[in-house]
Amino acid sequence: MLIIRRAKPDDIENLQKLNQEVFIDNHKYDDDLRMDWAISEKGKKYFTRLVKDKNSVCLMAFADGKPVAYIACGLKDFDYRKSKNLELQNMGTIPEYRSKGIGSKLIMKVKEWGKRQGFKRIYVNSYFHNHRAIKFYKKNAFAEIDLSLEMKI
Repeated sequence: MLIIRRAKPDDIENLQKLNQEVFIDNHKYDDDLRMDWAISEKGKKYFTRLVKDKNSVCLMAFADGKPVAYIACGLKDFDYRKSKNLELQNMGTIPEYRSKGIGSKLIMKVKEWGKRQGFKRIYVNSYFHNHRAIKFYKKNAFAEIDLSLEMKI
């Protein structure tokens, strides 16, 4: 049985562990990544702020009482845009529960919450070569709007 609920302050450690587990292969896309960020004090502060901020939402999915997925979203301030935007900052599902529709259900719940809060759009950024993530977001009605570039110096 799947239960999706808003994360609470006592879920912070589970959020950190989930993030650490689901992003373990992201170093393939970004060699500048701090692989211990999620379990660091900065990671703890990030998730604590998300859980407490009224302009943010952090949901967790539990299967048989076990945390298996989460989604974290917060206000994205585009000074040059008219609409109030929500940024899907990160999300993930542990490997053995992927491709079971959990991520899509989390996005649907965030969309419902965002509408109630007056948000008009959800923005997400993905690593360019993370084809699985891009395919997932497109399947969930996200469309390209820009392309971010960076250069090493």
